[in-house]
Amino acid sequence: MRINYDKELQDDVIRSNNYTSYLARKPCHPKDAFNYPRLSHDEKTRLIILEPGEPEDDLQCHIKHVHSLQDQEYEALSYAWSEESKEHSIVCSGRKLRLTANLDAALRQLRFVDGVRVLWVDAICINQNDEAEKSRQVRIMQEIYANAKQVVVWLGSGTEQDDRALGCLKNISTRMGGEYASRFLARLGWYRARSGRIFSGGAHKPMITDMEYEHLITLLRREWFCRTWIVQEVASSKSAIVYCGSQSILWETLATVYMGLGDHFIPVSQLGGEDAHHSLENITAIETARRSQRGPLPMSLFHILVTTSRSKCKDQRDKIFAVIGLAKDWMERAIILPDYNKGGEEREVLKTFKAFAVADIIHYKHLRALSCASGPRATSPLPSWVHDWRTLQNSHPFTRYSDRTKFCASGCTKPEAWFSTDNTILHVVGKQVDSIDVLGREPTFTKTIAVFEINMPKISEIKQSYRWLQECQDLSRDAHGTLTTERYSELCRTLTCGLTDEAFPMPAQYPEYFAKYFDFMSSASERFQEYLLEAQTTVHGIRGLDESIPHFREFAVVEASLDRWSSTRRFSVTRKGRLACVPKDSEEGDVICILFGGEVPYVLRPTSDGFHAVVGECYVDGIMHGESLSYATASREFRLR
Repeated sequence: MRINYDKELQDDVIRSNNYTSYLARKPCHPKDAFNYPRLSHDEKTRLIILEPGEPEDDLQCHIKHVHSLQDQEYEALSYAWSEESKEHSIVCSGRKLRLTANLDAALRQLRFVDGVRVLWVDAICINQNDEAEKSRQVRIMQEIYANAKQVVVWLGSGTEQDDRALGCLKNISTRMGGEYASRFLARLGWYRARSGRIFSGGAHKPMITDMEYEHLITLLRREWFCRTWIVQEVASSKSAIVYCGSQSILWETLATVYMGLGDHFIPVSQLGGEDAHHSLENITAIETARRSQRGPLPMSLFHILVTTSRSKCKDQRDKIFAVIGLAKDWMERAIILPDYNKGGEEREVLKTFKAFAVADIIHYKHLRALSCASGPRATSPLPSWVHDWRTLQNSHPFTRYSDRTKFCASGCTKPEAWFSTDNTILHVVGKQVDSIDVLGREPTFTKTIAVFEINMPKISEIKQSYRWLQECQDLSRDAHGTLTTERYSELCRTLTCGLTDEAFPMPAQYPEYFAKYFDFMSSASERFQEYLLEAQTTVHGIRGLDESIPHFREFAVVEASLDRWSSTRRFSVTRKGRLACVPKDSEEGDVICILFGGEVPYVLRPTSDGFHAVVGECYVDGIMHGESLSYATASREFRLR
C-alpha cells in the first residue's frame, strides 16, 4: 500500500542542504558517524525521510524533528532488531549510521524508486546511546504507532516457501469469506481423513491441505512473531500491512485466518513446536489488545502481561515497558514509567517486576497478582508473591479470564492488603479453609483427537494419559473404594476446573461426555494398536480418528478442557475430602486459603517463623463462589514473603 505524501514534504526534502543526493543521485561515502542533535523540550520525536533508490543503491535519508504527531503523515515500522552489523549502514543527513542486517533489508525493500517515504523507525529515530531520551521516547511509543497512517510489519527477506505461505493465507481468507465461512469457523476441530488431507466436517473438499499447513507453520517461526514489542506496535495501529520480502498481506487478513483456525489449527505442537504455538498466542494477544483499544473497556496491564508472558525481549524490563502504553491508566497516572537510565542489570529487572506487583495490589485493589506468583521455589530473590515475568509457569491463570469464569471465592469482600515499609512483606486478611492431604503425580496428558499419526511412542503417551486419569479417579474414591454418582460429578468438575477450554462455565452435559471419554480411554491404547496392525496389512493406511471414534465431538471438548486446565496443575484431595486442582509446586500440608477480595482460593505454605509463601491459585470444588465464607473459621492476617 502506497502512502501519498504531500508536495510540501517533497519541497522540504529538496530544500535541505544536506540532502542534495535526492536530486543528483550521486554515490555518497561519508566517513563521519552520525551525531544526534538533541530533541528540544517542545519537540516530540524524529522522523526519517527515506530517499528513493534502486535495491543496490546506498541507503540515504534525512532526519526531521517534529513537534506534533497529529499533523504528520508517516508510517511506523515494526520489525525484529537482530544483531548490528558493521557491513550495513544508512547515510543520515550526510553522515553514516550503522544498521542491523534485518533493518537494512527492510529499508531497501520498502523505499520507493520514484519518491520519498516518511517513516518512524526506532533504531534511527531514537538516539540509542542516550538512555534518558530512550526512556522518554518509549513512554510515547503507543502514541507514535497510534498516530501513524499505517504500521508496516517487516517479517524479513522472503523465501519461496514464505511467498506460498502468504498465498495460502489469502486463499484461505477467501474461502473463509465465501460459501465455507460458517463451517470453517463453527467446527469444533479439524479432522484428518485417510487421504492425509484436512477436511471440515463430513465434506470431502479439503479446506487446508498438508502443504498449506506446513507453509503456515513455517511462517509462524519468523522471529518477528515472538517479540514482545510487536503487541503494542500493531495493537495501536489504525491499519497495518505485513511484508515478507517483496510480498505483502494486510494484517487483518493474516490475523483473521490464524485466529479462525485457532486452537484447532494445532497440532502446532507436533508440526511446528512451541515457537509456532507461542507465535499463535501473540497474534491472539495483538488482536485482543487491538479490539480493547477501540472499545470502552481497555485491558488491564496484568492481563496484557499474562497474555504476552512467553514473548521475547532483550532487556527483560521490556516485559512491562513494551506493553505498558496499552494500559493508558498506568501511563496517565505515571504509576510506572519506562526508565533505562539505571541499566538493565538483574536487580533493576526484579525491581521493575516488584514495582508492578505492589502497584497492581495497592492502586487497583486486586489480588490477581498472587495467581502468577513466583512461588516458594523461585530461583530469583523475589518475594513469593511477586511474579517473575521471565519464567511464568502458568500463562493461563483463572484470573486471566475473570469476565468468563465468574469465580468469586471470597464473595463480595474487599481486599485487605498492605505492605511492610520496604515492600518485602505483603499482609493480607482471609480464612484458612482447608489443606492438601493427598497429592497426585504431575499429569502426563496427550490429546487423542490430535493424534493423526499412530505409532508406538504415541500409543505409549495415550497409555500414560489413561494412567493419570485412572489415578485421579482412584484418589476420588471413599474409604470403601466407592465412587458415587455425585463424587464422579465432582471429579469431572475438578479435572475440568468447572470450565470449558475457553473459560466459560462448564455446560450441564459435560459429566456425561466425561464418562463416555473415560470409558473410551480405558481401551484407547489397545484400539490404536489394532489400527497400527491394520495399517501394516492394508494399502489404505490408518483411518482418521473422526471415522473410528464414536462421540468424537464430545471427546474433543472434554480433552480441550483437560488440556487447558488440569494438565498444567496437580490433582489433589484435601483434608476435608474435597477434590482440588492445585499448582504443580504444591506439597502435602500446604494450606488452602480464601483471601478477602480474591477471585479464587490460594495455596500458601507455612514457614517456621510464622510467615507464609505463596504457591499459587487453585480450584477447589465447592468453594469457588463464596461458599466457605459461611464457615465458622475466624478470619486472620497472613504475612506473605
